[in-house]
Amino acid sequence: MDERISNAIRRDVESLIGIYCSPELYHNREEASWFVRSYLDYHHAKVVRHGRKIIDAIFWNSIEEKHHGITNVQDLWVEKSLRKGLGEKLLRSAIEDMKKLYSNHRHPLRKVLVTTGENNQPARNLYEKVGFNMTATLPDFFAQDENELVYILTLNP
Repeated sequence: MDERISNAIRRDVESLIGIYCSPELYHNREEASWFVRSYLDYHHAKVVRHGRKIIDAIFWNSIEEKHHGITNVQDLWVEKSLRKGLGEKLLRSAIEDMKKLYSNHRHPLRKVLVTTGENNQPARNLYEKVGFNMTATLPDFFAQDENELVYILTLNP
């Protein structure tokens, strides 16, 4: 496959909205549109492309002021049929972007935060492989009996 990682751009909006309003992600078009547009306007988004098709996406943002050195991965989506290391490459690429952003502001990236469902074993495996540590459980977070796990990657204590 010929995949390439790049920053998301304006012409990706409709493709990303289509992905995020798919039934498996439980978003309607209005919610998906708000999410995609807000991240492209105010935060950060990267994608993996196969030809013209987006097959993976990551959305992230800074938390508080830059001197805190903390970012949050809001969402990492990987096309199920293509989960062969692309998510890891995309996540590592986003972390490098995070480091550059903070370095440009003369602060080190200290921590990267991400959450995932307790039952999402592929995501948990990915985060642990990249070096994230599970630090907390948020019981019944989105619904009864749906625990959310907090993972943190510490780069500079």
